[in-house]
Amino acid sequence: MNKIKSILKNNKKLFSFIGLSYFDKMVIFLLPLIVLSLFKDKTVYVNIEYIYSLVVIIVPFLDLGLSGYFFYAYRNNDSFRQVIADVVKLFHVIYLGVFVIGLFLILIHYFVFPFENHIVYIVFRSIFILTFAFLTSYYRLVNKPQKALFVTLSANFISLSFLLVFFFLGVDFNLWFIFIGQIIFCVYYFVKVLIRVISRWVKTYQPFSKLGLIKKSLLFSWPNIIQVFILMYIANYGKINALENMSIDDGVLLSLSQRFSMLIQLTHSAILGFLMKDIFVTGDLLSIKKSILFKYVFLLFSAVIAVAVIVVGYFYIFGNTYEVGFLLLNLSLIVGYTFLWCVYSYFEIYYSRENKNTIKMYLAIINGIIFITIFNMLSYDYIVRITLAMFVSTLITLLISIIILKKRNYKLV
Repeated sequence: MNKIKSILKNNKKLFSFIGLSYFDKMVIFLLPLIVLSLFKDKTVYVNIEYIYSLVVIIVPFLDLGLSGYFFYAYRNNDSFRQVIADVVKLFHVIYLGVFVIGLFLILIHYFVFPFENHIVYIVFRSIFILTFAFLTSYYRLVNKPQKALFVTLSANFISLSFLLVFFFLGVDFNLWFIFIGQIIFCVYYFVKVLIRVISRWVKTYQPFSKLGLIKKSLLFSWPNIIQVFILMYIANYGKINALENMSIDDGVLLSLSQRFSMLIQLTHSAILGFLMKDIFVTGDLLSIKKSILFKYVFLLFSAVIAVAVIVVGYFYIFGNTYEVGFLLLNLSLIVGYTFLWCVYSYFEIYYSRENKNTIKMYLAIINGIIFITIFNMLSYDYIVRITLAMFVSTLITLLISIIILKKRNYKLV
């Protein structure tokens, strides 16, 4: 008992941050499930997951690698404040550019030729996720990691409020209810940044080398961009193609399984969001701290057990229309894949710390090749082919990554 108390006391800030992260993500996690429960429309639910999935594939290209470069620049520059100031200014310029491009895409869809029915939601969610990813890096470097969470908390509670109010008023469901909070934030942040940039352009924004910083960011991050794109495409391949290639029930099963598995990813993100600075900035270059690694694996595995219980309970409490073996196979593969993906992502931090991002890119390419090979070789149901290919490709890539780290003389310390 005393040891448990000691662990809780020594990691009070970490557990507090994880708790706040769960509270923040709980709303956005529950929104699609609430829609499915209240409005009983599986097609709408699968469409929401389609939007979410498409966005995570788009976002890696939007900030020109700036969020990932932020930590590297901070570690390798003595003038910490100047690095932070320059990167923030560049992000403001990028944000304005992305926002304007997004508006043009919306106008083209509605006034020139239609090309994506969900373009408004895709644009604003992409901008929102772009902003949150950057603010997470920024606030972590200034030792205020909780502040970034208040951005999503505010936006998500606005959406939840709209959804519940209009449901109880008997209004038919509209996707605006899900994304209204994010749209409001994006517009507010655009106005705020625009005023700041215009008022300080001559003295603050014009003098520093924007192109030079973009070049450094891209040189550092281009392998990361390709790598994240490949991994996100694999992770979301099934949900993007669910409406065309699966029955609506299989599409819901895949989407729900991955949605519940997000709780594992939330644990992963919360731990890294809190410890990233310590992992990335402190310690010898070729060392992996056992204390941090074991803490990470313990918390992540605890999340795996919790998710396994929750997801099985959900399908049996709320009505299981699937054959038991089929259900358990797909759930096991998705939960297992998510755990392996998180551990794989944890070890990738060390490649970034070394500025060896090309290794991450090659690992992602290997992952993609294995995924495509397995997916096309199998003759099972579409959903089984996807989940099995995801699990096996990620397991093999994780093992290769560990071998590479060992060959590079990394040591647990």
